[in-house]
Amino acid sequence: MHALGDAGVSIRNAAKLWADNHFMNDEIVPSEPNQPAPTIFREFLYADLERARSLFAQRLGGVPEEDKTTDSSMRHFAVGAKRVLGMGRESGRETYEQRSLLDALFPALEELLEAEEWLTDISDIVHDEEDEDPSTLLEVIEAGSIIRVTAYGSLFDAEYFARILGGASVAADGIAGVMKPPAEGAPQPRQKPKGQRGKPPIGDGVSRPAQLEDLVEDFPAELMGGGAVTADQFRSMIRVARGMFPSGLHLTLETDGGVGWTATARLQKGRQYLEADPDVLFSRYGTAAQEWTIVGSIGYFTESPEAPSLTEASFLGPNNQISRAAFVAGLNSMLGFVAGIGMADAPPYPGFSIIPLAVYRSIPKAAHAVAE
Repeated sequence: MHALGDAGVSIRNAAKLWADNHFMNDEIVPSEPNQPAPTIFREFLYADLERARSLFAQRLGGVPEEDKTTDSSMRHFAVGAKRVLGMGRESGRETYEQRSLLDALFPALEELLEAEEWLTDISDIVHDEEDEDPSTLLEVIEAGSIIRVTAYGSLFDAEYFARILGGASVAADGIAGVMKPPAEGAPQPRQKPKGQRGKPPIGDGVSRPAQLEDLVEDFPAELMGGGAVTADQFRSMIRVARGMFPSGLHLTLETDGGVGWTATARLQKGRQYLEADPDVLFSRYGTAAQEWTIVGSIGYFTESPEAPSLTEASFLGPNNQISRAAFVAGLNSMLGFVAGIGMADAPPYPGFSIIPLAVYRSIPKAAHAVAE
């Protein structure tokens, strides 16, 4: 089988060649050819390759996406007197190889954006313990800037959290039923249909849509950490999670700098490397915070929360007509206040949101290779 070349090298070379030929700033000096950049292996948690393709195409005019190779061979068999009479048949074999270049697309884009100074690594700024001035970061980047930041981050999914607590309550209720034999001669209690056990009473004739907290069933409190938590507390925790984190996977980054910057990113479903269910993701990466690198654009910066006074707000225009713009601004100020105190899907102050292009962690070398 024949190969056209290494997929990663082809795109990286194209990006580097373009960048070297288009530097307009005399202060930028391309790296020496004898000093190759260190190899970095990335384990991607998330990658928005559609946006990556769009950015790459804007700089290079197009993006190669696949490498195809076809290798064919043919044999001829003949029976009969040579040059007199004979019959023959042909057999053919064709092999086909298609290699995706998408895995090499984002690292090449990251290198290109950084070489052209479109991408800013802000890790040193947000982790600076001596810097307590938020304006230091705001002087370097603004909303829309492409950044890279490496920090400890936690993954969270409210639905996964509810399923775990619901499963624990079902297990505890089941254990209690196994350990407690029925009284002799006593009638067996009739159980509620599946999916309705443990729901708090709502009232006669009142119905509401099913919520995540309905997954929790009643269980003896002594079976859950010696009575540390109850079923009602489980439901309350799920309601808090459901209210603060809409459906989907969230990544919250914490920094240890003097400002105390926080950052949030919502990882959209259906993107590359994020097709696994939350159960699979958390079984792979766990729930504890670990170091992640995120590349993306700044969505917005949060502002210091100030409680809005809607009673003093005026939504009327010059002719006593309702001003839709003033109405929206007043309600958005309330949303900003709720987000600023950490009660909504937004980073608390001081913080910023990131529209992620990719989330990955670096693959460390083997211990013996580091020692050498």
